[in-house]
Amino acid sequence: MTSKEMEARSGVPRANIRYYEAEGLLAPARSGNGYRDYSEEDLRTLEKIKLLRRLGVTIEELRALRDGKADLGAVLDRRLAEVGGEQAALGRVERVCGDLRQAGTTFAGLDPGKYLADLDAPALPGEGGPWWDKASAPALPETDRLPAVHSAFRRFFARMFDEFLVWMILVVGLCLLGYNPTQAGLALNLAGVVLLGVLEPLSLRLWGTTPGKALLGMRLTGADGKNLPYSEGVTRYIMMLGWGLGFYIPIFSLVMIIRSAWRCWKEEPQPWDDGVAYIAKPFRPRYAAALLLAAVLVLTAAEAVSSACQLPPNKGDLTVAEFAENYNRQASYLGFGGRTYLDEAGRWQEKPEDSSQITISLDELMDVNPWDDARVFHYTVEDGHVTAVTMSGTFQNATTTWVDTPDSYVPQVVVALAWGREEASFWSWSRQAQMRELEEADWERGFTLHQPGVVITAEVEQTGFYYYAGIGWQPMEEENYLSFTYTVALDNG
Repeated sequence: MTSKEMEARSGVPRANIRYYEAEGLLAPARSGNGYRDYSEEDLRTLEKIKLLRRLGVTIEELRALRDGKADLGAVLDRRLAEVGGEQAALGRVERVCGDLRQAGTTFAGLDPGKYLADLDAPALPGEGGPWWDKASAPALPETDRLPAVHSAFRRFFARMFDEFLVWMILVVGLCLLGYNPTQAGLALNLAGVVLLGVLEPLSLRLWGTTPGKALLGMRLTGADGKNLPYSEGVTRYIMMLGWGLGFYIPIFSLVMIIRSAWRCWKEEPQPWDDGVAYIAKPFRPRYAAALLLAAVLVLTAAEAVSSACQLPPNKGDLTVAEFAENYNRQASYLGFGGRTYLDEAGRWQEKPEDSSQITISLDELMDVNPWDDARVFHYTVEDGHVTAVTMSGTFQNATTTWVDTPDSYVPQVVVALAWGREEASFWSWSRQAQMRELEEADWERGFTLHQPGVVITAEVEQTGFYYYAGIGWQPMEEENYLSFTYTVALDNG
């Protein structure tokens, strides 16, 4: 029979059954797939254990009875004597407590000598009465089960921290290898699930805990008190993914999480904790503080690495070739590169076309006026170093549907020219604020922005056009005119 059937027929919770197995009192057979297969004899043995444990027979005595090293009558005689002694002791406590209460003394005036002597006096014949007068039927001892953690919050936040830590490790690794983690998307999440499936069982095997569990005062062992074997840790992790997180499948995952929380609420063991001793120290506020502090430190470290990796390779004053190298690297890392790149002279070049892909240009889709000349970078060079990059162009009496200006290239020039300056902020969130300021600028009428170490200007003159943000300029009249000059200049003042 299965574990569930054994539990139902015996009335013994599964956690207790696992405990008796760990103590060697039960040894069920295993089926071909590794599951326990209990026999009728196992059921009878369990019922014997249930009866004798409720009568107060110790685990050691049960083991001796099973091995034929003890006689049941002798064991019961010992227990009867023990119960009689317990009742006699309780009777004496009741009598001495009554005498002390009747005396009406205070704590300050209490003379304990007489009363201690009464408590420690030899037992009188027949003291306590027959042992069965106040007999009770206690339940199975609480110690007869593997410990479990039923705090849904502690378990949830421990796992969340472990997942967060692994995800940060992957982010840092990708950054150091030169890959932008924001472009990894789903692959990064899948890699996190797989990596945690490798590291969590290893951590349980070596230390009996994981970083999240350790910070919240929890650890895991097998039923024998030893750290979980690696294979069992992997099995536990896979079961947790399915029974606890629903393999991250939308809706189904939420249902499984709620069911897991409900099992915690009812103090039922989780399916993936079968045969596992899950131990938790009493909760202390310092555990939550430690978890929060650790999360902040990990996030700060990961953000520092990510911020450093977003900086261009060449810093300070740049030659044209160094600016081109910065631009090409930033285009690749930050994801704004296309089929063009800058050569050492700062001129646009086409990347070799992949014959396996069909490329349709924007001009073919939108009938856009050619604007290659408009996006050419014009460099202002002083003492061999680039001090400004300019793009300019003029369209007159345009008949096309749209006219596109290279305003999107301005932020790209900033990240190549200005992010390596001493004035540039190290942290990425500050630099991203610069980009948002550019996005919100008035590209239709022109503007001048002063940012750390750089001045950005957009000079626009137009008639007969309407500007659509993020799309371009649409001619509204047959006679139209559009002239623009975009400049990114270093600000040394």
